[in-house]
Amino acid sequence: MIKVRLLLVVALAVVAGCGDNRDAKSVAQSSDAKTALLGLPCAAAPSKAELLNEKGELALFAGETAEDSAFNKAGQESNPDFYNFRNSLFLRRRRADGTDEWRVLLTTGSDWRAHDGMDKWCSSQADDLRRCFFVDKASFSTDGRHLWLVCDTHTSTYHVVCSYDVYDRTFRVLIDGYTAVEEPDGTILVKDKKFYPGDDLGAAWHDVWITPDGKVVRESKITLRGSDL
Repeated sequence: MIKVRLLLVVALAVVAGCGDNRDAKSVAQSSDAKTALLGLPCAAAPSKAELLNEKGELALFAGETAEDSAFNKAGQESNPDFYNFRNSLFLRRRRADGTDEWRVLLTTGSDWRAHDGMDKWCSSQADDLRRCFFVDKASFSTDGRHLWLVCDTHTSTYHVVCSYDVYDRTFRVLIDGYTAVEEPDGTILVKDKKFYPGDDLGAAWHDVWITPDGKVVRESKITLRGSDL
């Protein structure tokens, strides 16, 4: 199983033209694979950069592209109560000489491939995120292929847990919730999943553990009830 650090660093080396690398060639066999891993280059660090996850010389950041900043500024100027902010997901690689290389992985209008296993609700959420992307949390998977994301839906009521396949640029909304923590057994811990227990007390929230494709395999007891809010 290829670790994310090796996978991404190797692909960066190939595209950057760092010479013949047999390991790199075995990982990235096509230009499509390289593009999927790398996203788009940035001339400088993003504005409002916030570190989300770090692994060796690689790190994931939330930040704003120039387009994000212009959109957010225009929204605030037109409406003091504007909340439909957007940002982007960036990859930073620290080179051996101490300098940084930045690439934008996901942003509003990204040409990611929508996963064909999503149901209608998940597909609708993914479409909304493509129109106005905002990432709150992101982390590297242990399999070296996926990123786990928590994205803001701009509804003020819930976030969604998503995965992004860096090989083929496949984006998938998995479930609603506020965390995406990969556990040692390979499940993903999602906190504060909203549900309706059917006891006439309205909505409730609990923690669930899902498989990487979104199937719930374990549930905690209720952590919060809507009637208590």
